[in-house]
Amino acid sequence: MSVLRRTAAAFLVAASFTTLGVGAATAAPSGPSLPVEFDLARYQPVNPTKYRSLAYSDNGRSFFTAGQWLCSFGPSYRYVSCKGTPATAPPGTQGAIITGDQQGPWWVTPKGIFGPDTQLTPTSGFRPPTLGVGKRLTVGGTTCTVPRPNVVACTTGARAIIFTRAWHKFFYPSGDTAHNANPAPRYLPPRLRYWNQLPLSFSPPK
Repeated sequence: MSVLRRTAAAFLVAASFTTLGVGAATAAPSGPSLPVEFDLARYQPVNPTKYRSLAYSDNGRSFFTAGQWLCSFGPSYRYVSCKGTPATAPPGTQGAIITGDQQGPWWVTPKGIFGPDTQLTPTSGFRPPTLGVGKRLTVGGTTCTVPRPNVVACTTGARAIIFTRAWHKFFYPSGDTAHNANPAPRYLPPRLRYWNQLPLSFSPPK
């Protein structure tokens, strides 16, 4: 093989490897990875007893606070809501809710499907305990974690909420329409920009 042919062959091989490298670097993930907020092995479980209101008017619900957020479990299986307003929430937002792992997350807003009469806080005067950073609480098929200060994450299985001061992230089944939207990707951390689903293998405590 002449020097010219050897040089041309080497150039083509190098170009092929460069192209493969670019493709590998820019290819979309093949499936959703588990966000650290829902990697439950990282979080210490707590006894749910003290978080449950015994008052009749609270209808068997449990509550906790984490920074500026107040979250509620119940009254039915896999119902969860969190009161508070991330910067990416619509005007007038009071919080968000998931109902029975069948719908949501939905915003609780004056003109939303869940309006201002939606009860997000105790009615009895029950004072919700704080759920500390690095802890997780499971009640009625729903698990919430506190990954960092002023961050809360709750999942009912196929659906989930992450609230921070700066942004929110909603998770829901592929093809689902019974939920509100996520913010534009530029407002989210790169790890949360692509997928709106949790991995199929994810199975939170019952």
